[in-house]
Amino acid sequence: MLLLTVAVYVADPRGSLTTARMKLHNVLSPGRLVVAAISHKSNQGGDATPAENSLSGAAALQNALLENELQRRQLVIENARLRNELRTARSQTGAQTIVGRSLVNFVTTRAKVLSRTGTPSRLREMFLEAGQQAGLKRSDVIVEGHGMLVDQGSGSGVQEDQPVISGLAVVGRVASVSRWVSVVQPVTDDEFSAAVQLVQQGSQTSNYAARGMLEGSGDGFCRIVGVPYTAAVAIGDEVFSADIDGIQGPRLYFGKVVKAEFSAGGEWSISVQPAFHRDGLNEVLVVQAKLNSSVKAKQ
Repeated sequence: MLLLTVAVYVADPRGSLTTARMKLHNVLSPGRLVVAAISHKSNQGGDATPAENSLSGAAALQNALLENELQRRQLVIENARLRNELRTARSQTGAQTIVGRSLVNFVTTRAKVLSRTGTPSRLREMFLEAGQQAGLKRSDVIVEGHGMLVDQGSGSGVQEDQPVISGLAVVGRVASVSRWVSVVQPVTDDEFSAAVQLVQQGSQTSNYAARGMLEGSGDGFCRIVGVPYTAAVAIGDEVFSADIDGIQGPRLYFGKVVKAEFSAGGEWSISVQPAFHRDGLNEVLVVQAKLNSSVKAKQ
């Protein structure tokens, strides 16, 4: 990590990577975030009771640690990406490249969690009544499924199979959609699957490793299949998305490998602890791929 910090400063004397420097500084000095958060609270509300001060300090500590963890995950992804790009650049030395605008961008739609177990009967009645008044069919307003119900639907551009995240962690995918709401299938569901790639962390670097298919196991965990026994796998490896709906895009975080054993079929048997906590979710983001409107069609 120290070498990565030095590399950023040497490669960027003009300060164009200030954001990356700050993230590195935060990860290398997590105590600074905690001290700053607690000091800020201490300087406010001089009349607060000791109990209130204690609760405020604990909340500040928790927020600072969460921020530090998110920054760490971002650096893990960025470190692996830069090493991969460096290898590619070395193999293509001397080739002429043309840099243009990205054709596809990824955006998110914010959605509130209405229910964690499908559509409650009261909501179903409200949707039917509103649909009748608007001249809509039942299939337009009622969505089936037993997953989480969120308050964004086809009217907001939400479509089936779009990833759903909370922070950097993958919650699941959109399983079914109506005009106003959608049902989200969690990553732990036994019918969920997604292409993933392992990222292994060394003492100073992070590297992309084996690819496979992540599947829900139905018991609160996930498993990865399709990884040959010849691949390097270890407990603690981080699991990220390999693509988004088949399109190369931002790396979304699934969780960590908590069990890795050889199976009789010549593959690894890999268990993954998901990164998200379903019970505490009140809001999620739906990830959508959009064509760049500023890119004109070629004549």
